[in-house]
Amino acid sequence: MRKLILLLLVLSVSAALAGPVVYTDYSAWLAATPGDHDKFGPPENLGDLAVTTGTGSFGAPRGVFPTGTNVWNDRVTLDLGEATTFYDGDADANIPYYAFGGFWDFSPGGYGQGLILTLNNGQSFQICGDPIGCVPNARLVPDGTFFGVVTNGFTSLTITAGTDPGGLAETFDLSNLDMVHTPEPATFVLLGGSLLGLGLLRRKSRRA
Repeated sequence: MRKLILLLLVLSVSAALAGPVVYTDYSAWLAATPGDHDKFGPPENLGDLAVTTGTGSFGAPRGVFPTGTNVWNDRVTLDLGEATTFYDGDADANIPYYAFGGFWDFSPGGYGQGLILTLNNGQSFQICGDPIGCVPNARLVPDGTFFGVVTNGFTSLTITAGTDPGGLAETFDLSNLDMVHTPEPATFVLLGGSLLGLGLLRRKSRRA
């Protein structure tokens, strides 16, 4: 178990130092993101997150998500400059995030402009749900599937319209948004010290 925890911590820190790593598999992303997870709470509830938005709100699923799913309904457009920003809404807001992810559904309203997900560390990721409408630099995220990133420190995620001029306003549903705080340095020091001590004890016992 200790080896598994250490491996996960090393992988997450290495990924953050190396630059953004994109995940489309939720289980793999979850395994790579130790730390405090801030995510949507019960239906109609932001949980530990806060939001600034022009048109978004919680509501019933309008596309592929099953009835009863906690869904954020939203719309962003190129022309109107609409945006939605998620950030920390609880007491540990001074600890930056290093990962985010969620399940995305572009199907409400039909083919749209796609989305640009921008972190306040300067990184951005363009995603879309329709292979016909995806511009060359966008990543296809089929409706209802997961898209997440492990990267370096940020404190907010802003969603704006993609750059496909041929699409309509991007109307989308977002489920299970999850933003992960960077584990505190003390966690690494304690864990590393413990593992080092165990290693020395094993070495000593073998010599004896």
